This record gives sequence, structure tokens and C-alpha cells, in this order.
Amino acid sequence: MTIFMISDLQYLNWQKRIKESPAFRRFWAFWGIYSVLLSFIVGGYLLFIGEWKKVFLAFLAFVLARLILSPLIYLFYKKARPYQVLNFIPVHSWLLSEPTIKLNSFPSDHGVSWASITLVLCYFFPPFGIALILFTIINGMARVVLGYHHVDDIFAGWLVGILAGILTLYVSAGFW
Repeated sequence: MTIFMISDLQYLNWQKRIKESPAFRRFWAFWGIYSVLLSFIVGGYLLFIGEWKKVFLAFLAFVLARLILSPLIYLFYKKARPYQVLNFIPVHSWLLSEPTIKLNSFPSDHGVSWASITLVLCYFFPPFGIALILFTIINGMARVVLGYHHVDDIFAGWLVGILAGILTLYVSAGFW
């Protein structure tokens, strides 16, 4: 049981609205699937202005969170996604977010990724950090609206990402 419960009916209502309203669908699809492109834009800009060490640390935090910690959790905890439970096909992209039969809803990989990168960049660039925090929150909301995750999956993803960011900054403190 989760503290922040979204009812099955709410997920199905969102799916109905996604089918009926192109603007609603495009908004949530952008933030839930394609917003990853914003991280490439931010990273590219930071590389362009010579902040490669900070981009590298954000990338290391991402790797730790998304490619090590998250898969370890999946080994021990299996959880179905809302679209799997309610039997609908969510808005998806063959490249960035395709439906799966794997039981890997918890934690949210998008939440893990955004939070790890955001924490590191927020540490070095607080003004950028505020925008990235907003992007992270909206992305989490979008993943719920699209039916990819439950709210607790998002919070867990953020927690894992934050911990990976903190660990990356702590370990790297002696190197930079």
C-alpha cells in the first residue's frame, strides 16, 4: 500500500483524456518521455562553456543511480506498472520509453535519472538547479499521468537519484 494512492479510475480517466485531447497528450508526452532532450541541451551548454568536470560528475551520478542502484533494486523487488495492471497501452516512443512486460516500476528510472543529474548540477549551479528541480517534478508527474508509474515509484526514484548524487559529490570531493 502506498501513502499517495492514485485510483485505477484516475489512471483510466487520464488515458481517456490523452486519447481525446491532443494538447493534453502532447504536454504529458513531452514531459514524461521527450524531456530527456532538455538534459542533453543543458549538458551541451555546460560543455560549451567549459564545465566538463561538472557534466562528468553529473554523468557519473546518473550511471551510479540508473545503471547500478536501480537494477539492483529490480533484482529484489518486482512491481507492475499501472498500464500493466489496468491493461492499456500508454503513450510511448520506440526510442525513449517503450512499454515492457518486465515488472520494473519501482523505482522510476526517469526519477532516478533526473534526480541524480539535478542534484549534482544544483550543487554547482543553483540557478540552473531550480529549473532542473522543476523539470524533475514535472517529469515525475508526467510518468504518473501517462500510466508508467505509481507515485511511490517516483518518490523512490528521486530518493535513489539524490543518494547517488550525494555519494558522487562526496567521493569526488577529494579529486577536484
